[in-house]
Amino acid sequence: MTLRPPARARASGARSGIARTSRDLPRRPLRRLPLALICLALLLGGCPRHGLLDDGTSISYGPSNGGKLIRPALLPERGEGFVVPERWATRGLRYGTDELVSLVVYAGREMARLSPGAELAVADLSLLRGGPSAWHHSHQTGRDVDLLFFVRESDGSPRVMRNMAGFDDDGVARVPSGRWDDGRTPEDESIRELRFDAERNWLLVRTLVENPIAPVQFLFISDPLKQLLIDHARALGEPEALIQRASYLLHQPGDSLPHNDHIHVRIYCAPSDRVHGCRDRGMLRWVKKDYKYDPVTRVTSAIARNAVATAAPTPMPAMFVLGAFPFRP
Repeated sequence: MTLRPPARARASGARSGIARTSRDLPRRPLRRLPLALICLALLLGGCPRHGLLDDGTSISYGPSNGGKLIRPALLPERGEGFVVPERWATRGLRYGTDELVSLVVYAGREMARLSPGAELAVADLSLLRGGPSAWHHSHQTGRDVDLLFFVRESDGSPRVMRNMAGFDDDGVARVPSGRWDDGRTPEDESIRELRFDAERNWLLVRTLVENPIAPVQFLFISDPLKQLLIDHARALGEPEALIQRASYLLHQPGDSLPHNDHIHVRIYCAPSDRVHGCRDRGMLRWVKKDYKYDPVTRVTSAIARNAVATAAPTPMPAMFVLGAFPFRP
């Protein structure tokens, strides 16, 4: 006959550490492990208001056509080599990620250096908090910017654009004489021919393709104008690798207007923003392995995405631009 201790004694023995089966092993510490990891992340600098892993910079959240922008950078109305024409300055779409605003500032400076006197006309970025606007289906996450083309008069003299003009397959635009100055049709209805400036527009494309700040995902432009740029690059004897890379990026969109009146730049999500739920739509190209082999993104994206999605921070409405990079006061 086998003697067994009373039930109370058996329970007491289990609590005192006498674990007879795997079911008797204590499990409470394992339940607390996720909470401990979250607390550790917060102690290491995370902020519950903006997500678990937050370095205080801008955040592009979601896809370009259905997301938002947190703590954006503000592009000045004018800087070295660039200007935001009045038509777009009054819209309030001058906000972007730190990377995008830095890229625009960099492109303006490079154009001023490569082509003295050139002034890059910058149209829309995103709204203060991102999201949809009356003018764009995309431009919602601070990673899109529209740039006006460099143009020349029919006599070859350069012209600074203040409005968009649609170019035909031969790179010719026919517009009312004063349309590009203030966006209104003047009393003088005489038509002026403008020429697509392949030389300076190629310099702009090359600057964007080779920029050291943010990898470009798309340069949306009509196919005929793209061909003018590629032909010009080959005539200059540019490296074939550069031409091929530019050809990959220059792309006529299939779900919108052909972009024969401006170039639409979209950059990839910053690696830190992917952790918070930034999503790249379309081809990943040379950042594909970043997604495949980045363990931090794989492990933390789901948690951080939920945290950022429920946050309602107030972005800084004003900033300074120091060097090529924006800084908040």
